[in-house]
Amino acid sequence: MRSHHNSKLNFSHAPYEKNLHLNNVDREIRMGELRLKYVQLMRDAHSFLGDEDANILIKESKDIWDKLSNLKGLEV
Repeated sequence: MRSHHNSKLNFSHAPYEKNLHLNNVDREIRMGELRLKYVQLMRDAHSFLGDEDANILIKESKDIWDKLSNLKGLEV
């Protein structure tokens, strides 16, 4: 009796690869949404505050974020 199965294993349709691909797509969509929010926030800051004040606010925000990020690294 002849087998109808492929003689070679083909992992291109493995379910875990499909889930990995979907996770990457979901991640890229989320990153795109965050980029859009960031651009909108920067545009609004410059529109409402003017360039000089917006740049000061952005720099202060970045400094705060950096300090918070460094504190998270210290927590173990």
